[in-house]
Amino acid sequence: MPLETLFISGPAGGGKTTVARLISEQVLKRQIHCLRMQVAADEHSNTVIPADGKAEGRADNGWASMHTIHYTPDRVFEILPDGLRTVRRIERSGFTLVEADTDPALRHAYPYDYRIFVMPPPADINTVWRTPDDATAMLRTVMQDTASFASEIFGLFDMAGLDDGVGVHHQQPDYTCRRVELVERLDISESQIKQFLNSPIGAEITTRIQLQPDYHAVVESDVVIINTGRQGENETLKECVRRLEKLLARIRHDARRHSLLYWGNITNTKEATQAKLIKRLKKLFAL
Repeated sequence: MPLETLFISGPAGGGKTTVARLISEQVLKRQIHCLRMQVAADEHSNTVIPADGKAEGRADNGWASMHTIHYTPDRVFEILPDGLRTVRRIERSGFTLVEADTDPALRHAYPYDYRIFVMPPPADINTVWRTPDDATAMLRTVMQDTASFASEIFGLFDMAGLDDGVGVHHQQPDYTCRRVELVERLDISESQIKQFLNSPIGAEITTRIQLQPDYHAVVESDVVIINTGRQGENETLKECVRRLEKLLARIRHDARRHSLLYWGNITNTKEATQAKLIKRLKKLFAL
């Protein structure tokens, strides 16, 4: 049997390890192999290091094994599978947890079986969400890059004669850069923008683009957890939850992934949140 992989990601201080412990002790009730991802300090090392120097990474802290993977973004697609092969040598069908920060390279480095995003309550709503002006500006930038794709797949833009044709705007070069070259930008009309937004890819992009880059993994995760256990609730929590529920409802249609947002102190057994979360996780892992 292949390894089962769980990817837990999120900003620092959210409680990723706490969630991992909860899964180990109250959901799976089996030992978990842990791989912690860490960007290489020297910008070139790609290594799998056993925890505390123990042979084969076998740990005495509750994990079946623990390793730290030092990686560079350009080689993470190589070193992460190396780490999983290390686990496989210890237990052929072991359950493996990959704990990581918000680096987008890690989200796409491996086809994980399950994904969980853990975050603390944001102190400011714009920590998670772009302002309307920023989102609009970013959308226009993204549309320039996706215009060719949208034209091929959905026929939304007329790309004929793109080079020096009508609808192409040549921006002046930036002479402060060492490379001086003209930049072509497609002039897109308001009607074309509306067409684009009403298409499947347009809806997906506009939904995702509302989020700050560190929170893009929210829309890809099976379960999203706002853990108030460390920092407590704050004034922005309610608004953040409202926006996330609306966003996730718009892009999620898979019944297996409904009701995937949870918030509260996940370590407090007296709160209903923990019981609901445990029930949801058992369903996710088909227990």
